Amino acid sequence: MKFYITTPIYYVNDKPHIGHAYTTIAADILARFKRLMGYNVFFLTGTDEHGKKIEKAAEELKISPKELADKNHIIFKELWEKLDISYSKFIRTTDPEHQEAVKVFWTKMVSSGTVYKGKYVGWYCIHCESFFPSSQVKDGKCPSCGRAVDILEEESYFFSVKKFKEKLSKYIETSNFIRPEFRKAEVLNALKEIDDISISRSRERVSWGIPVPGDDKFVIYVWVDALINYVSALGYPNGDKMSFWPADVHFIGKDILKFHAIYWPMFLEAVGLEPPKTIFSHGWWRVEGKKMSKSLKNVVDPFEIAKLFGSDTLRFFMFREIPFGRDGDFSEEAIRKRYESNLAKDFGNLLLRVSKFAENNFPEGVRKNFPSSNTELETAFDLWMEKMENIDYFSALDVIWNLVNLANKLMDQKSPWNLIKHDREKAEQVIYELAHIIKVIIFMLYPFCVSTCRKVSHNFGIQWLLDESSPKDKKDVLGFQEKFKISSTGVLFPKIEG
Repeated sequence: MKFYITTPIYYVNDKPHIGHAYTTIAADILARFKRLMGYNVFFLTGTDEHGKKIEKAAEELKISPKELADKNHIIFKELWEKLDISYSKFIRTTDPEHQEAVKVFWTKMVSSGTVYKGKYVGWYCIHCESFFPSSQVKDGKCPSCGRAVDILEEESYFFSVKKFKEKLSKYIETSNFIRPEFRKAEVLNALKEIDDISISRSRERVSWGIPVPGDDKFVIYVWVDALINYVSALGYPNGDKMSFWPADVHFIGKDILKFHAIYWPMFLEAVGLEPPKTIFSHGWWRVEGKKMSKSLKNVVDPFEIAKLFGSDTLRFFMFREIPFGRDGDFSEEAIRKRYESNLAKDFGNLLLRVSKFAENNFPEGVRKNFPSSNTELETAFDLWMEKMENIDYFSALDVIWNLVNLANKLMDQKSPWNLIKHDREKAEQVIYELAHIIKVIIFMLYPFCVSTCRKVSHNFGIQWLLDESSPKDKKDVLGFQEKFKISSTGVLFPKIEG
């Protein structure tokens, strides 16, 4: 079973921020879940390294665009390592293989009769590298980013969208192509209004890009170049990874939904490829109620957050705080509250109490010595599976935390520290029950809190459970093992000063 997951490729004009981390962690969570379920996962991320924005940033630093890309793409790789991102391939649009694939793709679009040469006059935003119709431009500002736009007139290659609109509209209406569901209407409305799109730029204005095959007065529009990465990474047109196409999920931010949900499927149909199965468009993180902005000096550095709280806390917070797909508010106070309440108090304290008691009183391990039922855990597991398959991470974490609360309640009610004084066998039974629940929790939580769950699996002697190269099913997770040999986890989430 194959499963193909992608993030957008990120501009290298600046270092990564919390928004980049959000999308990439979301993709990693699904990738790890699918691997645990036995899927052969291809998980793609990378950097977008062409276009005017990169050219301009390099000019300001007095270096070449390639030097800027070579320097900044490393920072993204370093962050993904810090955040436990398990990508299969990191693509750069300056990779020779990608550039060759883009030229083949372009040539096939031309052969399909959907590309023609004409003249464009319109509002242009350098930051977004996009033209906008006058109906969308208010007070000379870009409708997407709010920056100033300029009137430009230039010769260009255009992609004809007319013959694709009706078919794409039906696909959107009758499938899970757009997620969450509430974004469908937005895309359908945009689809009605779009006209033929400019897919090239004059080299006089944008020199940093892939030349149009057969006409080096133009470079291929950076968004055409960028979108093709999803197939060039698979070896398009004839590479051995092309069997992964169509992509199962493109994870993107809502600001680039139009490019992925409208233009990309049209380009694909023009060259004879299927559209991706799902485009999941998530919301934005505000910072203490305000949009992140360099001018406001409130851009959140994920390196700093991970250094202060740990990578697992960031991974957990982002999907426990708000339903995935909606906008959210990021603050150090909010992440600290989740850390102290959910992770340290609820989860970390449970693990410490159970493991320390087991280590002190049952150093040889706790054995199953009682008849038992898995009904409650089975119901929870099935619900968690449903939520994860539906990319409803918020609800999946709800299911997990219900089990954390169940285990804490069981520990308090059965008081093994009292039982051990007069009934060692019953105390062992309680610890086994708790270890079994923790085993299920660790499996479910692993895609979110990778390093913590790996550590706990070692302390509870269940490392095999989190081996992504070996598929698991419900029996593996819920099955009663003969014995848990438990050592203390120590304090997993220590108090953070300041």
